[in-house]
Amino acid sequence: MLTGVLLGLGDAAAAKTLIDENASLLAAQERDFLFGLCESRLGKTARALGLLGPYLHADPPRFWGFPDPLSRSLLRIALSEALADSGDPAGAMDQLELYTQIEGSRDAERGYALARAAAIASKVADAAALNALTVGHGVLARATLGPKAATALRARGDAANAARMEQEALSLRRQLGLEPAPPSAAPADPMRLGLVVPLSGTQGRLGEVVLRGAMLVVTAATHGLETVAFHLQLRDAAAGPERSALGGGTMAGILSLAHEEKVVGVVSTPDARGIDVAAREGIPLLLLDERSPGAQSTAFPIIHPAESRAVALARKALALGARRFAILGPDSPSGKRLAAAYKKAVEDGGGTVTGHITYANGATSFSAAVASLRKVAFEALFVPDDASRLELVAPALAVADIWPRSPRTAFTAAHAAGSTGQGRREALLLSTALSVSPKFLHNAERYVQGALLCPGFYPADDARSGSFVTRFREVYGTSPSATDAYGYDAVFLLRGAVERGARSRAEVLRMLSTQTFEGLTGDIRFGPDHGRIDVPLVYVVDGDSIRVLK
Repeated sequence: MLTGVLLGLGDAAAAKTLIDENASLLAAQERDFLFGLCESRLGKTARALGLLGPYLHADPPRFWGFPDPLSRSLLRIALSEALADSGDPAGAMDQLELYTQIEGSRDAERGYALARAAAIASKVADAAALNALTVGHGVLARATLGPKAATALRARGDAANAARMEQEALSLRRQLGLEPAPPSAAPADPMRLGLVVPLSGTQGRLGEVVLRGAMLVVTAATHGLETVAFHLQLRDAAAGPERSALGGGTMAGILSLAHEEKVVGVVSTPDARGIDVAAREGIPLLLLDERSPGAQSTAFPIIHPAESRAVALARKALALGARRFAILGPDSPSGKRLAAAYKKAVEDGGGTVTGHITYANGATSFSAAVASLRKVAFEALFVPDDASRLELVAPALAVADIWPRSPRTAFTAAHAAGSTGQGRREALLLSTALSVSPKFLHNAERYVQGALLCPGFYPADDARSGSFVTRFREVYGTSPSATDAYGYDAVFLLRGAVERGARSRAEVLRMLSTQTFEGLTGDIRFGPDHGRIDVPLVYVVDGDSIRVLK
């Protein structure tokens, strides 16, 4: 019993002395077992394995005064340390896995086993990890050594088996509650930026548009004086490896850029496997997406969530003095989500939603919905739909003599915009207006004057985006779309981090997590879950132009 206490306190030398002094009181099997525990603690690996080897796959001896769970726990820890020191990391992890399965083990024991396994794996070379896993081992060994073994396979040119091993390790790590594997220590070239988008197939047009904006980043001059030697490395997310010299599939593209091109970061369309592999490799990944990938990832979505754009409009209207709000939107899942986010923001700001009128998703006639709207008192009207639908809704409102009011006009107690009476009525017109373009203004100009829009991006000739818009028109002969702007901003973040001094993937990740970048689509900043938390830009229709509302 005292031997167990001394071992628990970490005093293996005193425990060994105690056993020596009382050896005659112990059976040979008991004495050898206790000596083995002490030798392991004292770093005498060969001696410990010789004494404890019979218990690699068996329970220890039972004897009076030494609780069975304690002897089993001490045995598994002793064997794991001895095996790790002797060059058998997978065997060491199998013992740690047995340690977690002892009856009565708690979260603390499990946490210790996971942490110790990770520490052992961190010291194992890639080739040694692969060699260790050539024979069958448990879940913990495959989860912790698998990523390194996959790297060794890839170095041998065995990409198929490497991918299978990576996926198995990632699945097992999730099962165990482990974070994605530690970032790869592979060197990166800070002047090489990666782009994985569909360049062929049905979505090839999307990739071409993203590429247009991205190319303007890598060819832009620094301080207007000279062109910096940034290089954009491409992979086709739509093509299979057998069909493309560039390497196909998002996951394969990211891996290829990481290992072959040594890029410091990648811009990509969303793909769950691509996000997982980027996390494992420690690669900064800018996603052309609005969904937050989570704090454990290395991915950052470049697009504001649609709900945050609805909230930005509500808060802007509240700041301008509106207190009664109505919603006129599609009866669709997305329309309902935007309306709910907008309503909550209004109520949180002290306003009231007096009516929510819906129309069929994809409708082209709105007379019935607008007639219902005339019965509602409101000072601001939110249309949670895209620009092509707003082009049809705005004239229908005008037919019912409901017109947008200028945001420059102050709300007063005498102002009757919220009334339900007959005659002309004016209200702030708000819309997310996704995909708004100069064509929208041409088609609906007189019906949307003063409207506040939050589409994510509009090619305004202002201080923020004017030079980009001008250069884009010079190079491509057309105005940039929101997709062009997002492609530009995503690559711009990688270049911006490098220009601020980042020279490794880890440094780029740190800057993306902690710093703000002035992009085309806002002052880009990411939150703890890596989603965008900066306030989306709100634009106003002003005469024959659409500009950012100050």
